[in-house]
Amino acid sequence: MKRLLLNKVLGTVGDSINDTEYAVLMDLIEHIEELQNYSIREAAKNNFVSTSSISRLCGKLGMSGYSELKFHLKNQYEFLLANQDNDYSSMKQTAHQLKVLFQENYSKTIESLDEKSLDTFIGYLKESTHMMVCGSGISEIIANYFTQRFQIIGKDAWLVDLSAPGGIYMNHLSKSDLMVVFSRSGESSYILKKAKIAKRQEIRIIAITSSKESALGEIADEILPIYGSKEPLDVSFNITTYNSIAIMFVDLLLQLYMEGMTHRLKG
Repeated sequence: MKRLLLNKVLGTVGDSINDTEYAVLMDLIEHIEELQNYSIREAAKNNFVSTSSISRLCGKLGMSGYSELKFHLKNQYEFLLANQDNDYSSMKQTAHQLKVLFQENYSKTIESLDEKSLDTFIGYLKESTHMMVCGSGISEIIANYFTQRFQIIGKDAWLVDLSAPGGIYMNHLSKSDLMVVFSRSGESSYILKKAKIAKRQEIRIIAITSSKESALGEIADEILPIYGSKEPLDVSFNITTYNSIAIMFVDLLLQLYMEGMTHRLKG
């Protein structure tokens, strides 16, 4: 059960914590039964780190401090114990864990949205006559989904082919007034190259990413954040919900766009 708890916590941060912080987290979970009386100074001493290092770990996990982290770990551990079922297969246990994690992270995504930025983006979509959509790796799959969903309802949307000759890109760029960029880390060199060219052409750029403080975030006109790891790839084999939430986020944007268009027609 402690291993399940560790995977559940890591699923919210991916690989954004370092090896030392990982060791501290493991130590806290190992002391879960007596965690209430396990002080930050004792934890720091046992892991050969400073108390400020543990405080930084708390921040990465979205906690205000050590006390909140202890409460969160204890609460999550008791939840797992209360919901364990010996009749569950390994598959069902994993599926249940993923469902709970998805619900938590999707809620955090919605809570982190700035409604003004969201309204601005929907307004840009309504005004756009030719929209480019860009992504690389798994984000390209999500970008393709976004493109096709909006093409189906009649939007002039084009998926950027990162491997295509520059002349093709510049031709589409000359007709475009909006660029939607999907990038988990916001640091992909392929994406940044295309976005910077679009920026020089004074094209509006919308970034959909897990990292506002990224190179992409710096040049974007609006940022729509998705809660999740900032790592470009999930190489830790921990459960991640970022890509699933990104797909659902596309559907949310489509629904908001359609509602806005309906109100415009009625008006």
